[in-house]
Amino acid sequence: MTTRAHTLRTRSLVSADDVRSPWMLYVDGTILTVRGATPQDLPGVALMHSRCSAKTLLDRYRAGGRPPAVLILDKHVREPLSFVVTSDDGRVVATSMVSPDATHTIGSGEIAMIVEDQWQQLGIGRSLLRHTAAAALLTGYRQLISYPGTTMPVIQRLMQGVGTTRHMADVQRHLHTSLPESARHGLGNISGHGIAARRVGAALG
Repeated sequence: MTTRAHTLRTRSLVSADDVRSPWMLYVDGTILTVRGATPQDLPGVALMHSRCSAKTLLDRYRAGGRPPAVLILDKHVREPLSFVVTSDDGRVVATSMVSPDATHTIGSGEIAMIVEDQWQQLGIGRSLLRHTAAAALLTGYRQLISYPGTTMPVIQRLMQGVGTTRHMADVQRHLHTSLPESARHGLGNISGHGIAARRVGAALG
């Protein structure tokens, strides 16, 4: 089977439900669950935001270090490519999302992620980012746009682990990441990427 044929066959086996189905992420002896977000997650997502520091909120939303209105969070959890990470007691500790970015070319999506402060520096962000990027590729996106707050170098390194990333130094600094076919291997519930996540450097979130 040619590489192209294998790629097409792999894609044909992955549905929208596949990318949202739950998988386990093991972090320093703790079992976390990564899954597609639902409207029922809104209270937990709102509570997670209330536990985040002003800096974490600034890096995610670039709006004065404050959490967004509940109506905005409600819209986020309803996005098809919206994901939550929950602890064994059901508490939401991280979220990610890809949504269409109308300010860029067709096939571009904005990727965003937030990890609660006490769960940072454990590799959760990197695993969640790879899973979200893979889900984006497998559902038709070809480029991801990210808008880091004060963590441009950190996010740039993380995105470079997904695909070729360029820093766009215009009025609103942001990153363009092209999604290669290999990005699909980051899908945690298909590739086994979620088997383990070990403590990594502080910059990796």
